[in-house]
Amino acid sequence: MSTDTTTPVLIVGGGPAAIAVLLAASRIGELPRLLDEGLTLVERGPHIGSGMLGRYVINSDSAAETFVDAITDNPVPELARLTYHPLVAMIRSRGRLPLPLRVVADFLDMVGQVLTTLITAHPASRILTGWQLKSLHQNVEGKWRGYLISSDGAHTQHVIANKVVLAMGAHQPEQRLHDEVVGDSPLLPRHAGRVMQSDALLSPDGIARLRTMTAEQENPRIAVIGGASSALSAARVIMRDMADRLVPGNLTLLHKSRLKLFYRTAEEAVADGYTEFHEDDICPVSQFVYRFGGLRYDSRNLAMQLMGIANAPPEPRLRDVQITDDNHAEVQAIVDNADAIIACFGYRPRRITIMDAYDRPIALSADAPDGCLTGAECGILDATGKEIPGLFGLGLASGFRPTGAMGGEASFRGQVNSLWLWQTAIGEKILHHLLPPETPLLVPAPRLRAPVLEPARGHLHP
Repeated sequence: MSTDTTTPVLIVGGGPAAIAVLLAASRIGELPRLLDEGLTLVERGPHIGSGMLGRYVINSDSAAETFVDAITDNPVPELARLTYHPLVAMIRSRGRLPLPLRVVADFLDMVGQVLTTLITAHPASRILTGWQLKSLHQNVEGKWRGYLISSDGAHTQHVIANKVVLAMGAHQPEQRLHDEVVGDSPLLPRHAGRVMQSDALLSPDGIARLRTMTAEQENPRIAVIGGASSALSAARVIMRDMADRLVPGNLTLLHKSRLKLFYRTAEEAVADGYTEFHEDDICPVSQFVYRFGGLRYDSRNLAMQLMGIANAPPEPRLRDVQITDDNHAEVQAIVDNADAIIACFGYRPRRITIMDAYDRPIALSADAPDGCLTGAECGILDATGKEIPGLFGLGLASGFRPTGAMGGEASFRGQVNSLWLWQTAIGEKILHHLLPPETPLLVPAPRLRAPVLEPARGHLHP
């Protein structure tokens, strides 16, 4: 049986990005007004908070203290009281050090419990856990009708919303393994049975699966393909958890772009002997070198060993090979001879069917291999690059690129997956579209932090 309800705002997803919009509203004193206007939050799992973040067996790429920024001096008493919780005290004590993502997940789940209480207690808003959005249909008035199905598949309902925020997370589609050329050919179908994506490797059973894949080899040859944080994280996990079966030279990192290191100042970089940057690689707001494009923390430390920066001791177990126009034969031989291949090709946003007012499917920019889900105002982009009225998005692989006061190096061409930015500037940008314009949003100046980048599913930075 299907029922129809209406809501001014529909938020789809209950993970870190979805609750970031609510935290952004709370920070600037607008959460009560957002709840007064009325919102419905839909999450397919049993609760909101960390989403899938806690399943990754790596550390964050951001400083511990940045994770609790959103509740510090928060105008919402229930959130502000969390600052006295022992878990928050422990996180603060870590300062600029990274955190295991499972600890970050525990904190976000705690925040999610508070937000759940606030939403369910409000007469104009509600939260639907155990439900997922299957499709969106625009009507002639420009509103959106969402088709929801319960997790057990037994029930359906329709929600009609003025505005929709999609924060459904991301995945690593297998199709990319058929499309991305490494050496002279794609990984699939040529290397079927020997390929694992980074998302799978970095999950709790990832190393067990890798051991099974290489069980016939006493000292397996493993190729990790990628140059971003997820690739360095994958290499570190393999060295950490398969040390008994690794011999020098059998683990190879293959990457197209040169490895880039984050530094707080150009002077610190030069003092370490790192000079592979130019003026366009320095953020004009923070003065950080490779603020968004640079490796951080554990991944950075490993890259420094590979590059010999700051007299870092070499790592003989890992061989570093940059892919160029001249070494395709060498690269192909490494991949062909590998007993296991770890593909670190990044993430793509999760997709649902979206129909226009004439019941025609709307093609999205994100449908293209390198297309972005969202534009400058966080609106969902159609295939022509125009933002679709009333549809917004954020989160991992949304493709948002900061400009202006958000800072960032001019040379940066990637996308920012920053929990801190989702909870501040990006979340506030979306709120400008969700809330009525009568009262201007009172946005406090953010405390500048070093951004944290792309999670190897979880490289979250401000």
